[in-house]
Amino acid sequence: MKLKAYSEITRRLFSIGIVLALIFVAACGNNATDSGDVSSEPAGSQASGKKMTLSFWNGFTGPDGELLTQIVERYNQSNTANVEIKMDIMPWDQMYQKLPPAIATQTAPDFVLMSPVSSVSYIRNDTLRPLNDFFEVSGAEKADFSESSLTLSSVDGNHYMLPMQMNGLYLYWNKDMFEAAGLDPETPPATLEQLGEWAVKLSNPEKNQYGVGFPAKSAPYYFTSLIEANGGAVVDTAAKKSLFDSPENIKTFEWLQQLARQKATPIGATGGDLDKLLISGQLGMYISGPWMVSGLKSNNIDFGVAIPPAGTVRQAMDVGGIGFVVPSSTPDDRIAGVYDFIKYWNSTEIGKEWSISNGFPPFLKSVAEDLDVRNDPIISVMANMDESGVSFLPGYVTAERIASEIFLAIESVMSGNSNPADILQKASEKIDGILKDEP
Repeated sequence: MKLKAYSEITRRLFSIGIVLALIFVAACGNNATDSGDVSSEPAGSQASGKKMTLSFWNGFTGPDGELLTQIVERYNQSNTANVEIKMDIMPWDQMYQKLPPAIATQTAPDFVLMSPVSSVSYIRNDTLRPLNDFFEVSGAEKADFSESSLTLSSVDGNHYMLPMQMNGLYLYWNKDMFEAAGLDPETPPATLEQLGEWAVKLSNPEKNQYGVGFPAKSAPYYFTSLIEANGGAVVDTAAKKSLFDSPENIKTFEWLQQLARQKATPIGATGGDLDKLLISGQLGMYISGPWMVSGLKSNNIDFGVAIPPAGTVRQAMDVGGIGFVVPSSTPDDRIAGVYDFIKYWNSTEIGKEWSISNGFPPFLKSVAEDLDVRNDPIISVMANMDESGVSFLPGYVTAERIASEIFLAIESVMSGNSNPADILQKASEKIDGILKDEP
């Protein structure tokens, strides 16, 4: 699963959704026939003995989506709440385009997976339900959850998100490629400077083989690791002013441009493109999330995982998570069913399976204390977020739009001969314009 940067389309679709809602009510009288219609089951269907079918949207299109599907199928077969989950997996950008008008027209899914950054706009528009009563209604053990997992998306004392997974963005390296290039396969680069030098040694563009990958779109916010490690920042959060064209950031982007000129990294690639390149054994190093683990294992890639290397100032790793949210359009009588599945997901058994299979660090204390989890070499590295963990503009409504400008700058710097300072100055001006919309 890749957490992706999106443009202002989500924000605009809220207003489009309102218009669609008026049309929908006038033309259909709220009698939706879409497959995501939350009113397809009558109220009290559980009490009457009928199975309650709940719709569930997410963007787990990667290898970890297969395991998610298996877990949902097992829940459908084993739960005693008379609930069936109908899951719809689609690309994240498609889901975020469909969701606002679906909520407005009462055709939204019953629950959704979403990143904390993406949830902010929905919360501000009152289109997500507070989930404060989850533990009381479901009977789940609150003490088993880490504190950070329960504050993924909290506003004014209300909790709008329940954890599905926590993660950082880590450095993966291909041990076979390292050995073939004369590098120690057991040792990752200690610094970004070293990463750049090794990336050149690992590259052979004629064979579509590259030393490192830096996606220019449709990817998680890996750039946070590079910017923060070199002492840079994107926004002065106190003044709400862009810092994107700072000297520190200009040096970072000059470094990116040099690697592109040396053909040590693909130019203009998406996150999906580089995921495939890594899994096929043609990418030496790559910063991404735990969702890569299952694909690498299934393709028999000998790989290592580490915290991203230090820059001129520090080590930095983007951290975040994915959580369950419930649209405001979901009827009250369906909440208990949604909670039952979320409780099932956050059981020790499922948490352990998800961590060991995909490498995600556990947020349930009962999972973290399991000996198999503690002895897993991948999970033990990924759980070590300590002081290196940073988040990209937490709580900012405009975070996705700002991230889009950063990705555009990455693409411009890597694909042309333009001066990085000029590119970052123009991007910084656009970010200042976006920040005017920040509440």
